[in-house]
This record gives sequence, C-alpha cells and structure tokens, in this order.
Amino acid sequence: MTNRNITQKATATLTVCMGMLLASYNAQAAGEARSIDLGGGLQLTPTLGVSYKHNDNIFSSTTNRKSSNITVFNPSLALQAGDDINNLALSYDISRGIYHNSRRDDYTDHNVTFDANKEFTRRLQAGLAAYYKKTHDPRGSTFTGLAITNPNPDRYHETGVSTTIGYGVNGRITLIGDYSNKRYENNRVTTITRDLDTMGGDFSFAYPIAPKTDAVIEARYKRFDYKYLTATTNLDSNEQTYYGGLDWQATAKTSGNLRLGYMKKRFNSARMTGGNGFSWELGMDWAPKTYSTFTLQTKGGFNETDGTGSFLKTQGGSLSWQHEWNEKFGHHASASYTENKYVGTALGRKDKLSTVGFGVDYQIVRWLGIDLAYDHSTRRSNAANSSYNSNIYSINLTGTL
Repeated sequence: MTNRNITQKATATLTVCMGMLLASYNAQAAGEARSIDLGGGLQLTPTLGVSYKHNDNIFSSTTNRKSSNITVFNPSLALQAGDDINNLALSYDISRGIYHNSRRDDYTDHNVTFDANKEFTRRLQAGLAAYYKKTHDPRGSTFTGLAITNPNPDRYHETGVSTTIGYGVNGRITLIGDYSNKRYENNRVTTITRDLDTMGGDFSFAYPIAPKTDAVIEARYKRFDYKYLTATTNLDSNEQTYYGGLDWQATAKTSGNLRLGYMKKRFNSARMTGGNGFSWELGMDWAPKTYSTFTLQTKGGFNETDGTGSFLKTQGGSLSWQHEWNEKFGHHASASYTENKYVGTALGRKDKLSTVGFGVDYQIVRWLGIDLAYDHSTRRSNAANSSYNSNIYSINLTGTL
C-alpha cells in the first residue's frame, strides 16, 4: 500500500469518526452532560482521540535515523459510580498507531484499569486498584546504545494490583501493598531477560503540624524477581527507602509533597553491584491565578536498567505550565532534564536527556477540541551510538459526547 493510499485511508477514517461524534452531539440537547446515565448511579463516558504526527527520528538513533508520519486513533470508555469518597471506576482504551513510512512499527495497544474506594468509618478507608495492559516498546526506546536488530517493536503484557488501607484522623497511618508481572511476547532472544515480577509495600504516618500541612515519615520496600537468570547475570534485587517530609494542600496557592531520605539497593548475586545514597521526591503545583498552573516535579533515586549495567542512579526534574487565556483557548509548555548513571559498567556510562515542548489548544465546540504541539528531545551519552535528537510535530483532536 502506498503512502498516499495510507493517508487517504487515515483521512477517511478520521472523517467517519468525527461524523459519528457529530451525530451523537446533534441527537442530544445543548448543554447535556457528556456522560451517558446508565441508571443505578452508573455513568458511561466515551472519548475519541485522533492524532497525526511527524517524528523525524522514530528509532531515537544517530546511526539509524528514520522519519515517519504517524496516525494514532485512541477511543476510550470510562464507567464510573459513586462520589468522591465511595466510588468505583472501570476504564478501557485502545490505541492504534500507523507508521506511514515504517509499517513494521505499527501497533495496537490495550489498557484496562479498575479502581474502588470505600470509607467504612470516619477513621478507616480502603482502596483497591488493578490494571492490565497489552502494549509495546517502540524500537530504539530500550537497550539504548545497541543496534536496532529486531524487525518489530518489543510487545508485552503486564498485570498489576495494589491495595491501600488508611486509618486515623489527626494522625493517619497508610499501608500500601502492590504486585505486578511483566511478560514479553516476541523478540525473545533479547527480551527474555526482561520478564519481571515486582512486589512492594509502603508504610507512612502523617501528623498535622498546621491546618493544611502534615509532617510525614515513610518506609518503602520493593523486590524485583527476574524470570531468566544466568551464571553471570542475576538482576534479582530488593530496594529499601526511608523518607521524612511534608504534605500540604492549597497553602498560599500551592499544594504538594516533599520527601527526603535514604535509599539502598541489594542484589541476590555477589557479582552484581548494589548501591545506597540520598534520595528525594518533590511534587508541587502553584496556581497564581485560577486559570494558570505551574507544576514542578523532581526526584532522585534508583531505576531498573534497560539492559546495560546493574541498575541506574537517576536524578532530574520537570516543569510544566498550563494557561487558559479564555474558555476556549489555552497553551501548555514543559521542560525536563534527567541524568542517568549506569552502575556496574566498565565505561561508567552516563546519559543526559532533556526535552522541551509547547502546544496550543482550542475548544472548537463543546464536544470537540484541537491541540497543536511540538516536542524536542536530546540525549547526550558517553556510550557509542547512544546520543540522539528528535523532533515531533503533532495535531491532536479530542471528541466527546
């Protein structure tokens, strides 16, 4: 199929999808809620996203640079019931991506999530969350620095579940337990080493020190159980993190949380290099006006390796700005920087990744919005063939009932 035929097919599909949304809108009274009332307190919210992008480096590579136009269709359904305290939510979305100049990289991703929250008494609350996703890693996004030898993207499925129990009013204890498993489905020569089970827990105690500010102590534990081990490579490990910090809400137009503490990682195998050190997390929203919000996030700690070394020491942050000029028109801007040190490599590999993005959004009518965006990414690395830069231009449509 030629690129022209692909483009025509994508345009026709876009026209049909937008027509369906228009028909749904015309069948409803003006101002009617976007959700469908199913009765019994259930609300169903359908959404359709359509994007057309140009990526000038789809493999995130210097030596194997390739550009492509990409069309993405993203319909979703969300089912909700309850209020802010006691509620149920189930959602499903599918994302179909078409690479017009590299059809091997086409994908169809599925994502299902479930959340339930219940307040038993004023002191005792509990929550349950679960997800299943069948998705992919774009070629060039993992095992960075290696040649792109696989003919197709790495595809995998992942399942996860977590439970939360909170107890207390003035002093509050929160317990969290979670489990996930990840299994790759193709390219097994290279992906077999990335099948992984993860299990963890979190204990925190928050005590109010001001009307809208809590002091917090927190301890976290996480265990990584890799399914494929060799005599020379065993990435099974556990992490322990101890934090002290603050949570604050709507204080002087800001809300956020701060954690400062100590983190250590230990491997089951003496061949692998562990580590320990200072760790932090900061997330903060600042809204100088009701229509303008700045979001700052920064953290430092450990991440699992993508195929090089024992693990990553990572630090970095991001800043974003969302501003609504009026009820229809707004813009968004963001910048981020991340530094990764690969522990356990002879070279002492270090990567520095920076991204910037800007976009404008316009609500054409109540049920249809458009967003024009540009994103630039740059990675600088001391490992051979691991540096790159990319530019992505996109037009995004979002329709609701």
